[in-house]
Amino acid sequence: MSQSIIDTNAFAEMKQLMEDSFKDVIEMSVQNLPQQLDGIKSAIENQDVDSLYNISHKMKSTCGSIGAVALAEKAEAIELISRKGSAQIPDQMLNELSDTTSQVLSFLKNELND
Repeated sequence: MSQSIIDTNAFAEMKQLMEDSFKDVIEMSVQNLPQQLDGIKSAIENQDVDSLYNISHKMKSTCGSIGAVALAEKAEAIELISRKGSAQIPDQMLNELSDTTSQVLSFLKNELND
């Protein structure tokens, strides 16, 4: 299944609606996404279900605000597992979250440099 990293229609619409302030949203996302990914990894390592739920929920929301649908879905999958009281996240799921986060960050950084 090939899915775009960013919903370019949603991204363009937000960019148009927010104008100059959208750059701030992108900059905050570039700052927050790596921290959120690290927090998720730490929560899994420490079996901290509450933190895992909170951080994955925040990541999902961050992604939604920039049209990063694929990453939002991956964060939501982890959120749903933690909501059931588990911090047992399959390695493949975490690897996909990491890879997709890197791709989104690359896209956002390119957008900032344009």
